[in-house]
Amino acid sequence: MWSAVLESSPGNSLRIIMSSPANAIIGRYDLSVQISAMGQTSTYSLGKFILLFNPWCLDDEVYLASEEERKEYVLNDHGIIFMGNGKYISGIGWNYGQFENNILNICLNILDRSLNYQKDPAADHSQRHSPIYVGRVVSAMINSNDDYGVLEGKWEKDFSDGVDPNSWNGSVEILWKWYNDNYKPVKYGQCWVFAAVMCTVFRCLGIPTRVITNFNSAHNTDGNMAIDMHYDTEGKFLEISNDSIWNFHVWNESWFMRRDLGLYYSGWQVLDSTPQEQSQGTYRCGPTSVIAVKEGDLHVGYDTPFVFSEVNADRITWVMHEDGSKEKAYNDNKYIGQNISTKAVGSDSRVDVTNSYKYPEGKNNFECFFIYLFFIYLFVNVGFSDFYTLMIYRQVISI
Repeated sequence: MWSAVLESSPGNSLRIIMSSPANAIIGRYDLSVQISAMGQTSTYSLGKFILLFNPWCLDDEVYLASEEERKEYVLNDHGIIFMGNGKYISGIGWNYGQFENNILNICLNILDRSLNYQKDPAADHSQRHSPIYVGRVVSAMINSNDDYGVLEGKWEKDFSDGVDPNSWNGSVEILWKWYNDNYKPVKYGQCWVFAAVMCTVFRCLGIPTRVITNFNSAHNTDGNMAIDMHYDTEGKFLEISNDSIWNFHVWNESWFMRRDLGLYYSGWQVLDSTPQEQSQGTYRCGPTSVIAVKEGDLHVGYDTPFVFSEVNADRITWVMHEDGSKEKAYNDNKYIGQNISTKAVGSDSRVDVTNSYKYPEGKNNFECFFIYLFFIYLFVNVGFSDFYTLMIYRQVISI
């Protein structure tokens, strides 16, 4: 519960230490004091303060044990975003600027302008203690498809009525422009811009976040976990399916517990604000447990099947015959999801995190069987005292 303790009273002043619960609602607060004396009570306004998620607090759902990782994923205001293709990977610098003037106010305004808040402000505020809820709200608000969100996406070549996505090198200018133009969506963004701006917002709110790039990234539209490529008998590509494969796609990972799913699925969670497919009627994606994606637990919310297909779908080549029938010509289960990358902690080098998303292709069932036996052995004979011990064991098992 909230509490306040009188620490000292030097002279005619009082020094009071106030504490908030670890699951308190984030956002703006009004602070006042009531003084009772001689049977009379007077109330005085002391001003306002802002409460954020706290990754230094052991009981907060966003708690991150490593100080070096907290410095990287919360406090670092610049970064590297990887682009290109699987055979030639380049990096661009990005200024996240989460501590720049008025950025915190703008990030809180993003929450206050969401469809959830417009529909029911009280219900929206009551859920802002949860990084899961805040993650879904922000994921929807960074794009402008369903609301007056921050960025409008465009993938054609003509950007004459806005800014070419390749011209941006930081989030601050984008967020300032959205705010100063009375919350009119900023033109234009593509996947790395959406992800970079959302990284700024999450770090500003205290949620540890990093930017992830997936090369040969699948966009599966029909939910069959396969990217279908159709050709006629002469080898001409046929645009029959809406499925596609991008040279690269960029999203975010944020670190927090998943009490809604069970602690096993805690840790890094995929959040993607690039408008691709709707999630519960809104263009957003996540939070999707990276562990659920790796284990193929497609029943786990949110949007696990979609993220799984982005990194692990099969690329299937079909030959269409003149009579309308089709024949499977080739099934490639290795092409999708290559060199999944993020910036290293404490340096600008690239770290490959592909093994966090999927097992190496071809791992046989006997290997998986003995891994799970080892997991059970650890559970029975060693025990998991808390979530963080479990995370360590899980990393050992994945190796």
